[in-house]
Amino acid sequence: MNPVAQRELQERFRTLRSPLLVSVWVLIAGAVTFLAYLYASSAAESRLANIGSAGFGSVFAATSMGSFILHAALLGLLASAVFVVPGQAAVMIVGERERQTLPLLQVSQLSASRIIVGKLVSALSFILLLLVVVTPLLVIPVLIGGVTVGEAVAGVGMVAAASVAIGALSMWISARARSMQGAVLGSYVVAALFVFGTLGLVIAEVLLLAPSELGPTRYVDGVARDQGRELYASWLSPVVGMVDASDDALSFGAEVVASPYRPFRQILIKRQGFAAGSVDILYDPFAAYGGGVSFEGDLGRGVPIDALGQPLGVSSTPREVDPIRGGVWWRTLIFEGALTVLALWRSTRLVQVPRSRLFGRGPKEAVDAA
Repeated sequence: MNPVAQRELQERFRTLRSPLLVSVWVLIAGAVTFLAYLYASSAAESRLANIGSAGFGSVFAATSMGSFILHAALLGLLASAVFVVPGQAAVMIVGERERQTLPLLQVSQLSASRIIVGKLVSALSFILLLLVVVTPLLVIPVLIGGVTVGEAVAGVGMVAAASVAIGALSMWISARARSMQGAVLGSYVVAALFVFGTLGLVIAEVLLLAPSELGPTRYVDGVARDQGRELYASWLSPVVGMVDASDDALSFGAEVVASPYRPFRQILIKRQGFAAGSVDILYDPFAAYGGGVSFEGDLGRGVPIDALGQPLGVSSTPREVDPIRGGVWWRTLIFEGALTVLALWRSTRLVQVPRSRLFGRGPKEAVDAA
């Protein structure tokens, strides 16, 4: 094991502070999950009662409730990574510099890369531990229904990948900073830009760069979309990548309880040729049609129909639509991986280790070179 990470982890987990924080975290996560369940249950009962279909609750509301709980939990975990990881990683290098212990690491038998990786592992260990201990809570929405184990695991994996990228960026800021306050502030700014700034770029690309493409999508003889266009900014967003990995945006089922993923589904279905404004109709069979969707031919006359040309009604069976563009999540992973490698490389350049250049030299040459 990396000696720097081993020393940091031993110091971190020898005290009672870490177990207490983990216990509090589990209690908070459990309470939030329970509140999400209560909200989903109440919203489902209210929605079905309003349309006179309260008896369908046990059949149709369960899948929506499971999706709501999982999606809310994953968004909460990603937000937690933004708040926890920078605070842990930002002080790693600059803290050693302020304590004047960084030169001791630089002249040790460790390379710069091992120092940086060891510090990163130590910084990420806490958030990864928090992800592991709350993973059993994600079994609850799987048991309720509407989501699969694969979707839950994929969502947690995307949160972990985003945490690694945020940690690497924070390490780079820490290596550059001259004070702990500046490192912490800079790390939180960079983390916010990485998560929320990239999401803003996606929204800007959808709304500003091509406003003419936000018009109605026509559904002709069962063809429920046009050719759409690629949203390249979506590749950079860890939020969109997590949503794409943990949810099938092209599986339109009856959502009695609206998922918190709905705003992000607009981005994913826009890539596939659907009008972004039609997301409520595609996922909500009880919604009144109009505004974002138009119909032609026999599908537009006679009995009420849904967005895919099927008779309007409540159905727990998702309606699958083949994608015309590949998923976003693997592109996001490539971007996060490249960003992590670049940040770690820059960090090693800032933490110079003269000992690595002294192999094969005599004592006098080594002293002169140092």
